[in-house]
Order: sequence, then C-alpha cells, then structure tokens
Amino acid sequence: MKTLGLNLRQLQVFVKVVELGSVSRAAEALGSSQPQVSRTVADIERKLDTKVFFRTPEGLELTPTGRVLYRFAQQTLSLLYETEVSLDEQVDVPACPLFVGVNAAVMSYAMAGARAFHEEYPTLPIHVEVASGHALFEMVQRQQVALGLVVGSSLLFPRDVQNFFLGEQEWALLVPEGQQERPLEELDLILPPEESWEWLVLEERIPLPQPRIQVSARDVRAACALAQEGFAAYLPLHCSRVGLVPHAQQPRFSLEVHAVRPPGGRYPVSARAYMRLLSGLDLSRY
Repeated sequence: MKTLGLNLRQLQVFVKVVELGSVSRAAEALGSSQPQVSRTVADIERKLDTKVFFRTPEGLELTPTGRVLYRFAQQTLSLLYETEVSLDEQVDVPACPLFVGVNAAVMSYAMAGARAFHEEYPTLPIHVEVASGHALFEMVQRQQVALGLVVGSSLLFPRDVQNFFLGEQEWALLVPEGQQERPLEELDLILPPEESWEWLVLEERIPLPQPRIQVSARDVRAACALAQEGFAAYLPLHCSRVGLVPHAQQPRFSLEVHAVRPPGGRYPVSARAYMRLLSGLDLSRY
C-alpha cells in the first residue's frame, strides 16, 4: 500500500460515507454534491492503490482496507477535536454546570472524568444521568444533556448526532469463579432484552448463543448484580474485579466507546472541558 497522503477533508468525507452507508446521503449531510463525494472516494482509492468499498446490490460495504482506514480516520478526527478543545480551554473557562449522560458500561470511566472535572472546577455542579443506549441517544437529541458516553459501533448511531471516538473497551463472557470451564450450553446466561441497544451492540460484534436458561438484564449494573447470583454475562472486563472471571473458551472482544452530542453549533464550555479531561484518561483501566 502506498503512503496515505490523505487530507482532512478526504477523511471527513470517507467517515461520513461509511456512517451513512450512501454517497448521496453523505453528500446531503456534508452540503456537497454526489459527484464531488464520489470523486473524493475515488481519489482516496487511487492514493491507497486499493478499494475501500465493495459495491453490492444492498449498498456500500467496507473492504478490509476500508475497515483499517475507517479506524484510522476516526482516531485522527478525534485527535483533531481533542486538540481544538485543548486550545479553546486556554481562553475559555467553564462557568455552567456539566450535564452528561452515561451508559452504565462506561460508568467507571465517566466518573473518573467527573472527579477530574471537580478537582479542576470545584464550584461547578456535575449532573450525571445513567441510561441505556436508545434512551441515552434521545436525551442527547433533546439536549437534556450536553454530552453522552455510549458503547457500540458508530455505524449503528442515529444520523442526527455527532460522535467522537474515545477508544475501545475490552469485554468478555464473565462467569462466577469455578465455572470458567463449564460448557456454554450448561451456563445460565444473562443477555440484554431483544431489540434493546445493548442487544444490538452485542449482536453486531459476536454471535449470541442460545443458552439453557436465559435471563434479561437491561444494563451492566443489573447484569453484574445477577452474575453474583451464579449467572454468566457478557460484561466489560473490569467487572471481573468483583469475583467474576472470563470464560476459558469464549474469546474476549472490544467495543468502541464514543462521546455523542447534538450536531451543529458550539456546546457548553463545561462539556468541552470534560471531554479534554476524559481524553487524558487511559480507557483500558476502566
């Protein structure tokens, strides 16, 4: 493969085409024309000397190279955003409370950021709302919170939110100690309710099994509580600190963590300061 040599606009266009799954929809969202977006994609493929999309009857599908480029583009654009936030914070001092929505899976990470925010701005209140994925997106869209922290591929996100890639969180099938060698079909398994955001995220990432006994838990907190009663559950690896261990025969996997906010315009300085502090934390510790 040739050296990338791609500019920022090309990465932005590529990411938008991936997220919307269509050149025409990406052109509309970017305020551009379909031929211009098509030319940008063609320029990217020419510079890389390989295809980034398969053209199928169902639409566009990322090639292996396209998947690598998508991850690189997410990280690059997120880094640019973090740089802008850091520069803004040189002159902008938060003066309003922080309102943030959080998926329970990243609560430890979110609260580490909240503690750092309190240390830097001790007089500003912090309001944290915990919600499952679909409800969290609705809170962001209705601007009930300035920022939402969610888990899952941005390809699944609603089109009317802006997202910033923060990193990846390692997950595993966690079981009570002593059950790590039990066959999967003998486990009593906790899964999210079907059609919930959490089910959608897991199903997109791994083939979900058909267990002997299945119990539904709407969020990570509930699943952790049930796991203490002898159930197995797909959970962030950090939950293994509370007496749970990864199943020996089920591979670990990673889920993306993003910050999302309503598109367009500037958002509160407190939210930008919180993002700056989050970006300085090591997500793998949480």
